[in-house]
Amino acid sequence: MVDTTIPEYQGIRSVVPGTYDATRRAGSGGQRYFTDMQYVPGPSFRGDRATYDIKNYLEANPDLAASYALNKDALIAGGDERYETLEGFGKAHYEDFGKWENRPMTLNPSGSPTGIAQAAADAQALELQTQNAANPARQGLPSLQRVTDSIINKDIGDIRAADATDRQKINQGIGYMNQNAVSPYRLSTATKTPLSNIQQTMAPFYQTDAEVGSQTSPNAGIQSALRDAIIESQVRPYRNPLSGIPVDGDYSTEELTSVTELLNNGQVTIEQLATYFNRPVEEVRQYYREQGNRQGFNSGGLAELGGRGMYLGGSTDGMADSIPASINNNQPARLSDGEFVVPADVVSHLGNGNSDSGAKQLYGMMDRVRQARTGMKEQGREINPNKFLA
Repeated sequence: MVDTTIPEYQGIRSVVPGTYDATRRAGSGGQRYFTDMQYVPGPSFRGDRATYDIKNYLEANPDLAASYALNKDALIAGGDERYETLEGFGKAHYEDFGKWENRPMTLNPSGSPTGIAQAAADAQALELQTQNAANPARQGLPSLQRVTDSIINKDIGDIRAADATDRQKINQGIGYMNQNAVSPYRLSTATKTPLSNIQQTMAPFYQTDAEVGSQTSPNAGIQSALRDAIIESQVRPYRNPLSGIPVDGDYSTEELTSVTELLNNGQVTIEQLATYFNRPVEEVRQYYREQGNRQGFNSGGLAELGGRGMYLGGSTDGMADSIPASINNNQPARLSDGEFVVPADVVSHLGNGNSDSGAKQLYGMMDRVRQARTGMKEQGREINPNKFLA
């Protein structure tokens, strides 16, 4: 059996400086980051080289001999046979510490096989740095744009102005985008067109107005009515109900009645009327009480209160019954300024659904208020104030 040892080698290479470039296209070739790997024999302390290598190692690291002389007895007492000689201690130190601490193997590292290989790697690193700088891949990403924004504007303008149907123009535009590598986003940016509009027209199920109009459907009338109803519901909240009444200071009975109905239905407020007709709020409020309110009661009836109730403010006698009114446009009634009309649903609610019971609750409230105020439940008798006013 032949006693042989496996040779040990060290891999030597250097990092190429200056490889980072923020403008370089990712993934491009021709860039070198490390030098070529070189393999040189490493110290094995085995076979014919053992004596030579350990001698050079101890000479290059004189602190090892001093450390061994100081701790020799303790090292030998530990039972490790390697520590019986200085050479054994040096070999053990290299295996356990020296190789990881990159301790020099000779007094002249540059002349050792490792030093020579390292010098060659450093020289190659400088050469590769020069090659990297000349690499065309470092010149940045070439533009993928085939046409400029101004050309896009002109070409798309020509397509839009062409004597063709909307469908033909859409197809021409899509073909132009494919031919010139123009994305929907870039077309939107170049032509100042909303991106959503471009994406909508490019959708496979998009139909132009002409295409929609050419289709016949048994439900076309229903669809049209529904579309009109949707548009009306969207526009109605923003429509001014007073826009049909001119602000000219000369208002007909129909116009006054229309304003009163808008107020009674809750479509406008006193404040909105004052702003529209450019009049003080209190003036409009008083006019409504004295004029429009009476007209509303007389023409539309108490049922047109719309469930909101109404206080009759005015300057006439509180028992004069001078305001004409009607119940359901059928039964005549008379009201006075200072009275308050309670809606029918509120009367019913006071009786938990029974209007008669609710009316009894209101009559009871009236009796209690009069009793507390005047000492009797009956309404005070009517007087002629002129007799008491000198």
